[in-house]
Amino acid sequence: MTEIKLLPLEESDREQFIKDNQEAFNYGALEEFGLRDDNFEEDGEIISRRTIEESINEGSAFRIFQDGKKVGGAVIKTEYDHGELELLFVSPSVHNNGIGYAAWCEIEDMHPEVAVWETITPYFETRNIHFYVNRCGFHIVEYFCEQHSFPNEEDGKHSDMFRFEKRLPVSHEALQEQIKRVTHYEDIMQTALKLNEGSPELRKLLIELRAYYVSDAWKRDFTSDEAGLFPKELKRGVLSEDGIYNLLEEYDI
Repeated sequence: MTEIKLLPLEESDREQFIKDNQEAFNYGALEEFGLRDDNFEEDGEIISRRTIEESINEGSAFRIFQDGKKVGGAVIKTEYDHGELELLFVSPSVHNNGIGYAAWCEIEDMHPEVAVWETITPYFETRNIHFYVNRCGFHIVEYFCEQHSFPNEEDGKHSDMFRFEKRLPVSHEALQEQIKRVTHYEDIMQTALKLNEGSPELRKLLIELRAYYVSDAWKRDFTSDEAGLFPKELKRGVLSEDGIYNLLEEYDI
């Protein structure tokens, strides 16, 4: 496998990172569409500066190095056993050398606690679709379009995007993250049960509980519990469908 290194993005390199990211994304679009620009987020750019900056600010950004030379970059976000690949790009001048795949393998190795990775890419990025599905083992699970919009989005930024998921076997590290999450939401539920109906904090806690209850994370935790993977002493009333459902129904959340 191609040998690469992922090093945290330095602030002094931030501007060049953005330019390199835009160059790489533009290359893919122009390769597919020529001079057509109807898929550009901003003038002349497939991905806007704002999108890249938001990803960097909200996630962990890395530079990809090969033989001491910057050849790409990546931005990821992780929470408990879930990870998001926000950005991954390789300089067009070094395409087809296995750099992207090596970088992805390095990211997986960095986060053994992650059991589910997800990412998105435009429908026209056939190189990316091939890379994620055929090389990295992702599966296409959703397509955002006019009839099926990205959750809570009004500007249509994610229209014509595929969402990919890669599910990995539950590792010891991933299981520990699940236990942390169950404990966190169990504490929230127990706190909510003790609050008076008129408490201003109650609704906030219930909204957080509902977001967890309808998420894939709750389903993964429930499945792990059903499989007997959690320790017997773990308090997990939050995984009781009747318990959490009845609590949310009681307050019409």
